[in-house]
Amino acid sequence: MTGFLRLDRRRLIASLFACLANGAAPGRAGEKPKDNGLGGTGYISVLPDPDNGLGGTGVVGTIRGFGSILVNGLKISYAPTAEVTIDGQPVDVSRMRVGHVVSLVAQRNEAGFTTTRIRILHEVVGSIESISGRSLRILGQKVELGRGVAAGGLAVGQHVAVSGLRLPDQTIVASLVEPVDAAVAQIVGTVTRDADGRLAIGAQPLAGAARSLAGQRVALRGAVAAGAFEVSHVAPDEWLPRGVRQALVETYVERDGDMVAAAAGPMLTARRDPSFYGVIRAVIGVAMDRNGGWSIETFRASESLGEKGSGKDFRQRMKSVEETAPAPAGDGGGSRSGAEAPPNFGNVPSGGFGDPFPFGAGGAPPGGFPGPGMPGPGGRPRR
Repeated sequence: MTGFLRLDRRRLIASLFACLANGAAPGRAGEKPKDNGLGGTGYISVLPDPDNGLGGTGVVGTIRGFGSILVNGLKISYAPTAEVTIDGQPVDVSRMRVGHVVSLVAQRNEAGFTTTRIRILHEVVGSIESISGRSLRILGQKVELGRGVAAGGLAVGQHVAVSGLRLPDQTIVASLVEPVDAAVAQIVGTVTRDADGRLAIGAQPLAGAARSLAGQRVALRGAVAAGAFEVSHVAPDEWLPRGVRQALVETYVERDGDMVAAAAGPMLTARRDPSFYGVIRAVIGVAMDRNGGWSIETFRASESLGEKGSGKDFRQRMKSVEETAPAPAGDGGGSRSGAEAPPNFGNVPSGGFGDPFPFGAGGAPPGGFPGPGMPGPGGRPRR
């Protein structure tokens, strides 16, 4: 592979990300991760200088425990007054649960890592359409219950919010399923478009969304009508917190030739061959390279799925759509090809850390999308 920075400068600050990559083990508190012969704690870190004023280290992953919050092997402290949002709504820190997937910026100080803002976004919120063993279908999304997520008590017709990570084939592996108010309907995922221009996320057809959204990962809110998800609010869902140039990310990845495909992010280069086959659940350390792309700098695998969840067909379908779909017309967004600008997401601020649905102090926007109102079994943080 080519285009990587020389290691001279990076060796000077390797100690920072060595701490990130070799922190407390992921998984349940006190439980060692499975290595599966896939590289253990992975590479020695060579991340950019942490003192370059670029906003700390982005962290995206599943809450595994409290005391502080344990995410991706890091113990990250936060104040009782820290800003926490769930699906864009400000909530008290006590609303966080083990199993929530968080996005945050961690700053390092003498005591360790700390953050002032934590973002939680459910992958799908809606009624359970079908149940088969440990598999659910919700708003056309295939959901597999992850380890430790109980199937008991779930029923067809029940309205739930699902936290989890997507496999490369876009199946959601749930880390937490919670009952919520039936007024809430939300899908977060990559929009596909068939050769006739019809949009969908997973198996859920979309109505009222610009065709220029095809190929983008977005957060959608709306309601189901006549089998389609009628979109009322749209916002981009960036795979990393804004403004960071290095991050520690829990994700499913798959080899795609000389690149590594992350289920919810871009195609990644790797500083050296991470030597895995098929689909892997891993915590990866990534850094922005000089060209604005992302390179895997550290790699710690926790589970091997082989060909299960492979996204090869999904990626080929997306590529075929880009090559053959008719040019969009009349949606004001233009196509997503070339260097054209992305669509204008009306509710999204132009800068800052950002939440997908920044409704502000007034709560829901006109038309109503009330706060998630989660009850909360299990995993309450200790203050």
